[in-house]
Amino acid sequence: MSSNLKFSFKNIKDISEKDLYKTYKDWQTWLIDFRNLSKNTSLAYGYDFKYFLNFLRLHYEKNKISLALLNKLQIKDYRAWISFLNSKNMLIGVKSLARARASIKSFFNFTILNQKLEGSTIFELSSPKLPKNLPRPLSDNQIKKLIGKIDEEKNSIIKARNRAFVIILWGAGLRISEALSLNVKDLKSDYLLILGKGKKERLIPIIPQVKKALSQWVLERSKIKNEESNKLFINLNGKKITPRYFQKFFSRLRNQLDLDINFTPHSLRHSFATHLLRNGVDLRTLQLMLGHSSLSTTQHYLKVSNRFVNETYNKTHPRAKFSS
Repeated sequence: MSSNLKFSFKNIKDISEKDLYKTYKDWQTWLIDFRNLSKNTSLAYGYDFKYFLNFLRLHYEKNKISLALLNKLQIKDYRAWISFLNSKNMLIGVKSLARARASIKSFFNFTILNQKLEGSTIFELSSPKLPKNLPRPLSDNQIKKLIGKIDEEKNSIIKARNRAFVIILWGAGLRISEALSLNVKDLKSDYLLILGKGKKERLIPIIPQVKKALSQWVLERSKIKNEESNKLFINLNGKKITPRYFQKFFSRLRNQLDLDINFTPHSLRHSFATHLLRNGVDLRTLQLMLGHSSLSTTQHYLKVSNRFVNETYNKTHPRAKFSS
């Protein structure tokens, strides 16, 4: 987003804009309390909406951006906005574009439900088809190399923490946000208490390797002075760690080990799911462990598992090498 597209609800000048601001705040609360979206997702929706208002300001300079103006928008206005997002200057990806549409549609849906607006032609916009890329799990050998590289760290506290973080993502299938939101009290003797998307709780059994790594980290964690956070994963100053730290950490590991360019913390969650499927876990159990609200999301991993079975069959069956 270029600098001339910055938007703020500060310095509101007229009553219509104040009404728009209040509706925006109510919508943000609705996303969390009634749609059960995470705080990060609701904020992302909010950014999309503000960028949309920026676009309107550029094209309606003589008008105040108000609910009344939003009520008059035509399908051509929304198509112009989509074209703007697709422009070379924006460099927005397909998934981000799809989310932007979903964000604005969500706002208009909220305003219509609350009788702030009469309707909107935005619902005539068709949603883009997202590419269905299969997750890329890591092999057992890659996991070993990953942990081995972490073990080269000389600082025992950093080594124990980063090792535990990687192993808990891989051994429990957590999202990075779920791992970072864990409190020390969430560690039970045989399971983890996870608060996932939509504030849904789930229990994850702790396998011995995960338990060992967590125990080692908790021991090293106790050596940190001036502890200020109850979070399980903290930095050397006793404060909670941001996702950005581990994103950079995984980026370094990717370069050092020459891993796939798409390797991220989420790749370990993919690996967890794929390894369980390969070893016979049923989809319903996997759905519960991953915290998916829909079984169709979990079925995505079944394609990876089936691909593995086909590859193994073609490599090992003596008749697979011959044409029928």
